Amino acid sequence: MTNNDPIDPLRLELARHLEALAQRLRQGEAAEDITLAPGIQAYIHIKEKKGRPSAKVSVKWLPPAYAAPDFVPCTDEGLRQLANFKEIKKRLGLTFRELEKIAGQGDFPPEAKLREFVAVAREFARFAEPEWQAEMQIFMEHAANLELAWQNRQLEMLQHELRDLHNQMMACHREHK
Repeated sequence: MTNNDPIDPLRLELARHLEALAQRLRQGEAAEDITLAPGIQAYIHIKEKKGRPSAKVSVKWLPPAYAAPDFVPCTDEGLRQLANFKEIKKRLGLTFRELEKIAGQGDFPPEAKLREFVAVAREFARFAEPEWQAEMQIFMEHAANLELAWQNRQLEMLQHELRDLHNQMMACHREHK
């Protein structure tokens, strides 16, 4: 840690918040969201999950343009791509849940809904980071199998592929999120 590093004050402030949180946890108090200085967003949620305490910690440093205006700003294109990624991910989740619901009722989804899911999945795959490219490839193979099951009117296979897609998403999130 150098004295010239503009992130140092933020890092120290986060450390103070974490120390205060640790003290509250020792006293048995619930955790809460942390409000930090401009340029850093953080939250810590602690809850009981399946009878055991579970903690989720997230700390995000904002792009330098928003943290300290004297830095070279992040490009608007980069922010647009992030917004597009989040929107596509949201659409992918929504269409997937619709497919699961319909198949769970023992029906085949409408062709338009299936095509929408596959199209959104392909669009989402364009954003795949190198670290999760292999998982994305497996996901797309299951999406292709889902299409085949629909075309061949094999409901059990369609339901199986939906479970495989769900499992693949969960595994990818556990590994890379």
